[in-house]
Amino acid sequence: MTEEQLLAQSADDYMNAEQLAFFKQLLGTKADSIRERIRANQLLCQIERQADASDAASIEEDRTKALRLIDMDNGILANIKAALDAMSDGQYGYCQDTGEPITLKRLLLIPESLLCVDAMEARESRSRHQRAA
Repeated sequence: MTEEQLLAQSADDYMNAEQLAFFKQLLGTKADSIRERIRANQLLCQIERQADASDAASIEEDRTKALRLIDMDNGILANIKAALDAMSDGQYGYCQDTGEPITLKRLLLIPESLLCVDAMEARESRSRHQRAA
């Protein structure tokens, strides 16, 4: 199934077996890509320190950036696992907060998403208010 075929399906077909298989493959492909990116960043972290001070500073900056990217990617992998778990439980594609279907366009962009746009915006708004208080 292509993205165009997916988007052309009726609302009655939402999260049928064919759509679930499409998103399961999409999640698997994304997870593989992220694991590869993590491996590449881990290699950057293993580069030997240089004797030259300017080289050492540059390498340390690259290492710090790589560690941040690894942390972010591990978070995305955890979200992918949660999405696959939701798929196993029959909850994939439905917002965890509202129970409403998550739009297919959103799932195509962020297949590991477990929240609809409205619920995500509400959480972000609450988070901003809590930080401001």
